[in-house]
Amino acid sequence: MLVFGKLKQKTRSLLNSLKSRLSKITVKIWIILLAIILILLYVFNFIIPKSIVFTYAETKHCISQFVLLPGLQKQPKDENFKIKTEGGVKIGSFYLFSNEICITPATAPSVGDEKINLSPFGWIIFRNSYNIHVGDRPKVSASTDQPVAIAKPLKFNLDKIDKIFAYKIEINSKTGECNNESDKVSCDIKTLSLKQGEKYPYKLTRTFNNTETSSAIEGYLSLLSPTTITSTSIKSGEMVYSNPKSFTFETDKKLISANVILEKNENGTFIKVDSTSKISGSTIETSIASDLGREVKYRLTIDKAEGEDGSVIDSPNIIDFQTSGGPVVSSINIGTSGIDSNARILVTFDQPISDVQDISQLVDVVGGDASVSRTSNQIIFKLNSLPRCGAFSININKGINSQYGFSSTADWSYTSRVSCRSTEIIGYSVLGKPIYAYYYGNGPTTILFNGGIHGSEQSGKSTMLDWVYYLDSYAYKIPADRRVVIVPSVNPDGLATSSRYNVNNVNIDRNFASSNWQTDIDTSTGIILGGGGTQPESEPETKALADLTRNLMPRLIVSFHAQGRLVGANQVGDSIAIGNLYAADVGYSSMIGIAEEVMGYSITGEYEEWAGEKYGIPAILIELPTASGSYFSSNQSTIWKMVSI
Repeated sequence: MLVFGKLKQKTRSLLNSLKSRLSKITVKIWIILLAIILILLYVFNFIIPKSIVFTYAETKHCISQFVLLPGLQKQPKDENFKIKTEGGVKIGSFYLFSNEICITPATAPSVGDEKINLSPFGWIIFRNSYNIHVGDRPKVSASTDQPVAIAKPLKFNLDKIDKIFAYKIEINSKTGECNNESDKVSCDIKTLSLKQGEKYPYKLTRTFNNTETSSAIEGYLSLLSPTTITSTSIKSGEMVYSNPKSFTFETDKKLISANVILEKNENGTFIKVDSTSKISGSTIETSIASDLGREVKYRLTIDKAEGEDGSVIDSPNIIDFQTSGGPVVSSINIGTSGIDSNARILVTFDQPISDVQDISQLVDVVGGDASVSRTSNQIIFKLNSLPRCGAFSININKGINSQYGFSSTADWSYTSRVSCRSTEIIGYSVLGKPIYAYYYGNGPTTILFNGGIHGSEQSGKSTMLDWVYYLDSYAYKIPADRRVVIVPSVNPDGLATSSRYNVNNVNIDRNFASSNWQTDIDTSTGIILGGGGTQPESEPETKALADLTRNLMPRLIVSFHAQGRLVGANQVGDSIAIGNLYAADVGYSSMIGIAEEVMGYSITGEYEEWAGEKYGIPAILIELPTASGSYFSSNQSTIWKMVSI
């Protein structure tokens, strides 16, 4: 208590002493002291700049400072930074004072120091000055030495956080947006129309308020190769005969996502079908909730597939397919005529047919007997000695099942005809080539046609072969009392070399035993020694045709030669009338009775002359317009007249 009392007394004494001294200071001195204090306060507040350290990590930088009547404060001029007051006390909407000064960049900050000011009404007095220090801009680095994924953002590293600048990426003359993520810049390149697997130059630029300020980094980047669909369980354009519950797709990379859409075509409009897809490694399996409709068009679209490495498919993979109905006949291995009487006929379906269904009540053959069997996608009919030239039909009724249980909905029938042709080898040439005769019809009266007796006259052979091919389909039109026999190639050796003569240099049409036969023959170029043969029928080709003629004893012989648009006749029986009819019908000239005058040389040992002399057979000879080509079409109707004459 004693110590406290002494201290209190001493304090009171000091205060009284100070009061006494202050009372002795004059008003003038007080004014001077106040002025000095105010000057110091002004200098401290308005002359000495306040330092603000600018960092790129913040968009706004603030310092604590008391500002009276902040609403009156203005920047004297436009500057690179905007300054404003914040916080404090206000009455209503009027601020009495603020306690913070904040700056934000108005333009792209430049490295270095910058001074800005704030004063009432922008005056020069009571001006607060601020010194802003701007450091180096953030440095950007990239790791693009390895291929990058088009589906993933392209990443760049910053050496410091940047909330001031925005960034844009430019690749292949296209610009993409980027996002600042702390100390990284992430750029979306999916929209830049880049091709996976290619290499591109790039440039990353800084922007401020959507205005480019500088290049941050430039270089090259390579894109990963695309994810590729390597195989599918169904192919585009495929006809689906089964009843699949799912579809699978294989890719060349392991997947993290995929999207498959199944649609059906309804009158040109695609309607989505319920389906689900799952991924297992590089496999996509798409399952459907219900059975596919039959005879319906569908579309599968793999519009998205992303690999684990970030690569994607380049474009949607579209597979159009169609479901089948029941089995439909796609082909038969025979034509409409010329069928062997014991032919094995294969009717092929567009899909495998049931191997357990009893088809005996669904198939039959009308016009003959046949046994029936089947394979995977065929029904086989084995004909059992059907009559020559007979018509028959194969009938398959609707109801044939496929292996998947779908039934055909329409009957099917096919009509054909057993071959009307029978073939005989009537002899052989000097070189051993067979000489064929083709028989059509079964009547007692025979019309014998021949061609190619001179090997240089190919048109005779061609015209007769076309007559054969025609009768293969239409021999049933031959009158019941008639038979047609055709020998297209009397001189096969000569025809093979386009020689008028046979291999023995004998003109076959001068080798028949007519009354005027000679061993040496006259021709347009002079006498050919031995051209008529050593004796009549010395040549095998001659003997073959002569024997056939003797055996058949035909009503009429029609021979085709070339060239000249002429018709001749052996003047036996009604051959003259027949020859004139033929000539008038086809528009050729007649040389009947004047053949040697027309040709310009004598004719000996001729086939038609021999047939008339020896057997009284009428015969005509047609000289076609040229030595090559076929004239069957222009002679067809007249040839038919010869059959019925």
